[in-house]
Amino acid sequence: MSATRTPTAPAQQLRVHPRRAARQLRMLCGAVVVFFLVALAHSLWTNPRLPKDVVWDYLFHELTLSGLVVTLYLTVLAMVIGLVGGTLLAIMRLSPNPVLSFCANLYLWVFRGTPVLIQIIFWGYLGALYPELKIGIPFTGITFVSFDANVITPTVAALLALGLNEVAYASEIVRSGILGVDAGQVEAASSLGMNSPQTLRRIVLPQAMRTIVPPMSNEVITMLKTTALVSVIAARTC
Repeated sequence: MSATRTPTAPAQQLRVHPRRAARQLRMLCGAVVVFFLVALAHSLWTNPRLPKDVVWDYLFHELTLSGLVVTLYLTVLAMVIGLVGGTLLAIMRLSPNPVLSFCANLYLWVFRGTPVLIQIIFWGYLGALYPELKIGIPFTGITFVSFDANVITPTVAALLALGLNEVAYASEIVRSGILGVDAGQVEAASSLGMNSPQTLRRIVLPQAMRTIVPPMSNEVITMLKTTALVSVIAARTC
């Protein structure tokens, strides 16, 4: 018994009917959004409490532009600290050495579990807790270097707070990128006689960059906005 087949029309005879209701709904939603945007712009433009000449003057004022410069170089330097330190911290977390792995996890727990504002205040007023900073051998009284904690200016404190905090977040991004590289790449590098540092530098990290770069760009935007918190220590006196 042969199965019967329903004849189909040629492709030239098929007619596609658009879903008019869905298209009209999209047009209506778009019109509502445009209406509210125009109303908001008109409200701001005609508001007598928002004089446009004053806004224009302050927008390009010398103080505003200098603040923009400070924001940019804080962002760049903090991201450099975060990227370099985050790479080292990610390697420590992936290390088979339990001490290194524990220290990395402890660092993450402290810096990711503490608000950035608290970290900025801590570094900004470190001199109140430790008036003199010393580097030496603990419990022996031997000191190699000592200096006044007041040398930590608000700018240095901001870089320490933002950079060290970014290390904790960048390390997770770098670690995910390293883990995303196929294990066969490491095995192939080992078969070629490469040691672990060479494999990481020449094989793993270059391939991990395609995973690291997109989320790291989001971190740059977040850092650019987080620099506004530095204002809490900008006027501190020592």
